[in-house]
Amino acid sequence: MRKLTNLLILFILTPVISFSQVRSKVWYDGNSRAMFYRDALSGDLKKQDTTSTRSEGEGYTAIDLGIHFTPNKDIEILSEIRIKNDFGFMWGAGSYVDLRRLSVKGILQNRVNFNIGDIYLKQTEFTLYNNEHELSLYEPYVFKAYRDLITYENYYLENYWRMQGIQTNFSYTFYNFLKNLDIDLFTSRVKGVEWLGDPELLMLGGTSLFRLSNNIVVNFHHVNSFEVQSSSLDTSTYYNPVSNIQLSHKRKIGNKSYNLDLQFGNSIRQWKSTTSFDFPKISGYFLSGSVKIKSKNMFSSILFNYVDPNFRSVGAQTRRVQYETLPSTYAYYTNNTLIRPIGLLDITTDPNIYNQYLSTKLMPFNPLYTSVLPYGKSTPNRLGFMYNYNYFGYDFLSSKSYLSYFKEIAGQGTTEKRNFLSFGFNVDFKLHKFIKNINKSSIEFSLNVENINRSGNDLEKIDLKTNLVGLGATYELFKDLKLISGIKIFAGKGNEVETIRDDFDQIIDFDLKSYDTNESISLVGLQYNFSDDIYLTLQTNKINFTDNISDINKLSLSRVYFMFNMNL
Repeated sequence: MRKLTNLLILFILTPVISFSQVRSKVWYDGNSRAMFYRDALSGDLKKQDTTSTRSEGEGYTAIDLGIHFTPNKDIEILSEIRIKNDFGFMWGAGSYVDLRRLSVKGILQNRVNFNIGDIYLKQTEFTLYNNEHELSLYEPYVFKAYRDLITYENYYLENYWRMQGIQTNFSYTFYNFLKNLDIDLFTSRVKGVEWLGDPELLMLGGTSLFRLSNNIVVNFHHVNSFEVQSSSLDTSTYYNPVSNIQLSHKRKIGNKSYNLDLQFGNSIRQWKSTTSFDFPKISGYFLSGSVKIKSKNMFSSILFNYVDPNFRSVGAQTRRVQYETLPSTYAYYTNNTLIRPIGLLDITTDPNIYNQYLSTKLMPFNPLYTSVLPYGKSTPNRLGFMYNYNYFGYDFLSSKSYLSYFKEIAGQGTTEKRNFLSFGFNVDFKLHKFIKNINKSSIEFSLNVENINRSGNDLEKIDLKTNLVGLGATYELFKDLKLISGIKIFAGKGNEVETIRDDFDQIIDFDLKSYDTNESISLVGLQYNFSDDIYLTLQTNKINFTDNISDINKLSLSRVYFMFNMNL
């Protein structure tokens, strides 16, 4: 309570201080949220499960206040403070104050920019990149409240990783064959020292961009993730340098613009030992090329990708979803008190199962939900292509689609190789722009399909088919108030083989898996938009999970969900 009082005093005095100093400026931004949900068991599990509560829920109100201090035109200090109060507590018992972000940025001599503290970093899909999570592609708009919650709480700003360190960049302009040169450098402390645990993990990186006079751009990207030997009692420490050369050429012909892109590079993975034991030095390579065509009404691209089985990149292959964590909703269920596996419900709605830190090992994934590119374009042991086509030529209709085919370069546990085929599309239809004299309304439909197969004997054969269907509809009852409804349906059937890896990321075993599941999450409710960034929604959800292989692995829930979200 004392912290809260001091913080309020600070907020009151800060504007006074700023007005007393002519050159100082203070301005604010941030986020405010009120959220509440309650789940109730339904279906067969409600009758059979005598150990789980009949219903459970939680909620809170939170304000993230960003304070920007600009003592002069070259310096800005940003601090973001969270004040949160859990529902069900009085007199501040369930409240706390936390520092969510702190950074200092500025410019030296009008040439060199710098950023210190909490920073957002991104390079390419092979060096440093935060890939989208599974089951999120072409997600209907009506699930926006859940999506905003997940991305905001986990600092997912587009495809950047939120890290802590120092970043600087500067640029030089020339008047010859070389038009300009941009340099971006950073150093980050990925993981601090842990008591009798893992050593400190640092990352150094940089990008050099050369823009030539003939519209050719040459990029050199490099990151090096390494553990500090002196920070731990371990006899071995990890390091992983990754280099990437990128060539791009843009050209406009008629009303179309063309972008040709070629990337290639390599990685090294090794453990340095203080003993006489030497670990092997493992190198991996990648090659990627793409052609992109864009006009007023369409966008298309074709990508070719080759990623060596031994290619490793801490910054690009770290996943978002953590399957080892417990879900927030009914983590234990059935009379056997089983740990409920992460599924469609959690991936869609639960921000607590997501990862915010880089991992030196390939994080496990569930092949049921993603198997084609579980680590994005930098997924090791892949050779293939992907084609995308987006059309937005009509004001009432837009569509997106993709088709990809990949194959393993080396078999895992066998000489046979997996084949990966995936395709999907999304159609967004604005009814009010096609039919006159009706309120604003839209219908959105999407489909994503994955097929994985491998030939061979009975132990080697793999045949897994999954599909994700999304449907959303909105109807404006009156200005800014919408009736919303939607559903996501996932189904998977077949078999796959999960790999089990040791601490050195080597495959040591395989786990045969059989799947036959059906999952869905549907919603009906109201949403009022004060603006694009300020809205409230009240909805009811119906959630179902059925494992047809096991009679006890079933879950049915009814949920009431409220969210007020405001981005300043």
